[in-house]
Amino acid sequence: MNIVQKRYLASLVLLLLLASSSSFMASTYGHGLGQDQAPPVTIQGKQVTVEGVIDPSFLPLSNSSKPTFVIRAHDENNNITIAGIDYRIVVELRNETLLDQRFRSSDGVVKANLIPDGDIEGWEINGQAMPREQQIEVSQSNPVELRSKILSAGGLYHLAITIQKSSTGISLQADQKFDLYISVGDLYTFDIDAPQGANQMVVKTYYDEITNFDYSNKTISFETPFTWDSAYVAQVPVLHMEVQFPKTLEELQTNSYLGTLNGRELEAQAVVIDDYTSEQNRIVHFIVSNAMLSRFAEMINDDDDDNNTAVFTLQPTEKPKFPLDILSLPNEKFLFQLSWGPDIIETGVPTTFVMNIQDPATGDLIRGSSFDLVFIQDGNEIQSDHLSSEFGTYSYEYTFPRAGKVTLAANNINSQGESAKIDLAVLQGSGGNTTTSTQTQPTQSQCLIATAAFGSELTPQVKYLRHFRDEYILSTASGLAFMNTFNSVYYSFSPQVAEYERGQPWLQGVVKVTLYPLFGMLMTAEKGYAVLGGEAGSILAGTIASSLIGATYLWPVGFAASRRVRSRLLLIIVGAAAGVMAATLVALPAMLPYTTAMFALAVAGASAIASAKTMRYFFSRSRALIDSLYFQKV
Repeated sequence: MNIVQKRYLASLVLLLLLASSSSFMASTYGHGLGQDQAPPVTIQGKQVTVEGVIDPSFLPLSNSSKPTFVIRAHDENNNITIAGIDYRIVVELRNETLLDQRFRSSDGVVKANLIPDGDIEGWEINGQAMPREQQIEVSQSNPVELRSKILSAGGLYHLAITIQKSSTGISLQADQKFDLYISVGDLYTFDIDAPQGANQMVVKTYYDEITNFDYSNKTISFETPFTWDSAYVAQVPVLHMEVQFPKTLEELQTNSYLGTLNGRELEAQAVVIDDYTSEQNRIVHFIVSNAMLSRFAEMINDDDDDNNTAVFTLQPTEKPKFPLDILSLPNEKFLFQLSWGPDIIETGVPTTFVMNIQDPATGDLIRGSSFDLVFIQDGNEIQSDHLSSEFGTYSYEYTFPRAGKVTLAANNINSQGESAKIDLAVLQGSGGNTTTSTQTQPTQSQCLIATAAFGSELTPQVKYLRHFRDEYILSTASGLAFMNTFNSVYYSFSPQVAEYERGQPWLQGVVKVTLYPLFGMLMTAEKGYAVLGGEAGSILAGTIASSLIGATYLWPVGFAASRRVRSRLLLIIVGAAAGVMAATLVALPAMLPYTTAMFALAVAGASAIASAKTMRYFFSRSRALIDSLYFQKV
């Protein structure tokens, strides 16, 4: 397997790890790098599908490459190839037809040895131009030679495969068409002007061509064709782009980047820094999962100018989004997660690094792990320590004496020769005092109180809370509006509470015990979201979570109001809040921050009162039963 494919698969492993819920998992049938398989169709009790492969899957071709093109029909139930198939195969790239030919395959496989030719008009089979209606005999053991523009350029190839009703291996009443979309990766090199002088940047695409590249004001931007129709997006497991630029380009050497897609900010796990693969270049991956693409598709209207384009931008940002995920090399055995505080690393200010080691296949912490933590500046080792942990989590404090680029490396992970590293930007501190720390303002992506309770934002509990917020609440307009209101309240007091909590072990224990029921409630809300999805799913999940939170945490308050508030009034209040929220969602989006908060409070309050009424009823019934038994004895 070549290094490009290994890095692509490694990125997919990382993506699946970060997707800790089933909503992230891509469909089995979807556009792929070098291959694709169409959704199956039931014919004569068989789940008939067609798969296609273009090999190699990344350009440029090497001198030793033997490019091939393979189409196969098979039964999805048992993966058995269906023999005796008549095909019509049409291959298109950017609206140009590269092949339109009929084939007859005795064993159900069409195999062609490719001769890429960017100058040819049409195509040639076995050295001759063939009429498209002529049927060509072919099989896996008897491939044809196909000269065409296939693999003369990278991009998203559309394959329209028709199994014709004349096929002898399967009985069809009419021709059956299957659509495949196969990406062939390519790299694009661009000349740029930088403060250090003329330089070059590279964009590797694992999807389609790159256009409109620009670098200005420390921002990299480029476009690729992309259809935002929801049915199309459902078939795209991942949209992967890779940006390379020299490490000597100082204005882009930072600890974190802000990535956007069509003007909308990407989540932290979609922008991955790789400082290990190349000594000369920093590589930044855009890895946009199907779940992310689906949420973006909901926000992009059909009449938008960008509904047929994916526009990426990348620019440095001072405060990173944690955690950073770094896959170990050379064999991708471990995932090294890293965060630090304060967010901005300065000389003379103690920086606390929080790290963990995970299994990239499962996302589980690797207990009993160890590694050598090394800081390197200007080619010299400035600090080194051997770290080990029974639980797989680490905390390490270091004060940098000198500004500049510093490489943080986790070497010899678990004594298996695996390493992960990242280049850090250390800024010159204002005073050089090594005993004091600057107070930083928390970003509104942090779960401060939960982080203080569990000790690190890398713990599974805090990661789950952040995941639920990012994947379910922030994925829709109503959820985003609610979070805007929630954040304005939460971040007005949580920094002070979290600071006090860190110094009070008893309070940390209380918060942990209090939060554990919340995880179960949110898991239940996740299932509600999965039933409907989108805006309706977000509202259903919010309703479930609010009602369970109200019944569990607010029932003492509900006792005070349960005698005065009738059940019918509760229904009216909740119904009115839901109606107002629905109206603002459709007609007055600016009011959503208030109406969503009102709806959540109404549901939580109603649930608390209903829970208190239920408990009060059972208490009274139990007391009456006890009194009755007592008086019977008397």
